[in-house]
Amino acid sequence: MTPESGGGAAPSAVVADVLTGANVDRDRLPTLLALLEVGDRQVRLGAATALCVLAEEHPNTVAYLTGRLLDRIQSDDDLPAALALDYLAARHPETVERELDALLGADESSYDVEQPTPMRGSLGNRDIGRTTLAGAGVAPGPRRVYTDEADADGDTEEEAEDVPDELADETGRTIPQRPRANDAEWLSLVEYESRFETLTVLAPRDRRRYSDTYRTLGVVDDEEYAVALRILRGGDTRDTGYRSGLRNRLSDWASVGDEANVVTLYDWHEDPRFWIASEYTDQRLADRDRLPPAEAAWHAERLASALATLHERGIVHAGIDPTAVAYYGNVLREGDRQPPLLDNVGLLSVYRQHADPSQFLDPRYAAPEYYERRFGRIDHATDIYQLGAVCYRLFTGQPPYRGEFDAVREQVLRGPPPVPTDVADVPAELDAIVGKAMATKKLTRYETATHLAQELRALRDPQEDDGG
Repeated sequence: MTPESGGGAAPSAVVADVLTGANVDRDRLPTLLALLEVGDRQVRLGAATALCVLAEEHPNTVAYLTGRLLDRIQSDDDLPAALALDYLAARHPETVERELDALLGADESSYDVEQPTPMRGSLGNRDIGRTTLAGAGVAPGPRRVYTDEADADGDTEEEAEDVPDELADETGRTIPQRPRANDAEWLSLVEYESRFETLTVLAPRDRRRYSDTYRTLGVVDDEEYAVALRILRGGDTRDTGYRSGLRNRLSDWASVGDEANVVTLYDWHEDPRFWIASEYTDQRLADRDRLPPAEAAWHAERLASALATLHERGIVHAGIDPTAVAYYGNVLREGDRQPPLLDNVGLLSVYRQHADPSQFLDPRYAAPEYYERRFGRIDHATDIYQLGAVCYRLFTGQPPYRGEFDAVREQVLRGPPPVPTDVADVPAELDAIVGKAMATKKLTRYETATHLAQELRALRDPQEDDGG
């Protein structure tokens, strides 16, 4: 992760620097995307033009830019973003077409600036192979599947024609729109490569850090699984290094998926595009409030133990932050304890070679070696630093650093590690644990995650057992 060169410069100066500079730094990408959000239309137009220039210098950013620009067009009908996407489509038609096919479906991906196609559409009764979608009516055979059109009393689709596009799922949350038919046809190709006998998509896609994710019901030998079907985004799939690296990391993740406190990776494949089927989780640590000290210690120790298992298998996670810590989110009673789970195991080690790492790792939790190479390579000691930063978040409810990118970078590289007792009423012993885990120099951090887990265990209530 490198600093955004531009620091506190005025937006117009940042744009001008990109448009007139001899060498365009790819690290400008987050800054230029942020400028598409400002109120000044002239700045937005300039930023869109600068993004086109950056894409010419760094063609491996085109796929990522396509998705980000499309998001803006669909949500805000944004003209500068539309102009930039038009330019990319003209200059890099194959890359843009492939990305739009993945995001919108092949039937809808011919790009139209004036009328961008939303992710919306009714399915009716369709047999689409073995994949069934919520809203597709009754599946063939004796089993019924969750549908939007039939209620608990068995009303048919014809009797429920007035059901609005916005529906509440069984947890009471709103489902904003139904998946389209061509989504289902594409997803059925995934299923034929999968270990599951059937996959029933229960809700439209959810844009997550690495993927477009579908909440799915998978069935194997009459046993049902809550599955997150994830279509991975980013990276040039024509790049053999990217494909090889992703294959290796997914194989690593699958090899530890049966370990406690690691999200299970049930299956994965690279056709028709890289996809993974993992156990479904509904919450992230980033969404949760501060935990009581004893509870925080229990979560922290379990995460450290899971990390020790990864390291014993020779696997580096590389991207631990509050978004990489997942929870099932399906407790039966308020107050029930949920185990924390490490998610996205190893993916950042591939993605950081092909995209801006700050899109996949919160900079406030990034170790010094992500900012400057003089601190060494990304390895198990990097994981220990990042877990120390997550421990700070667990106990205090706050990130270890605050401020804009450059300010955070300066604190990570130059300042001492944060002190938990400065901001929260937590055990004094935690200061030394976090300070050692987050030491700037790698050689002064904990030598192993097992050692860190042992010290975290000492913070727990001695009367407490290890049960969930």
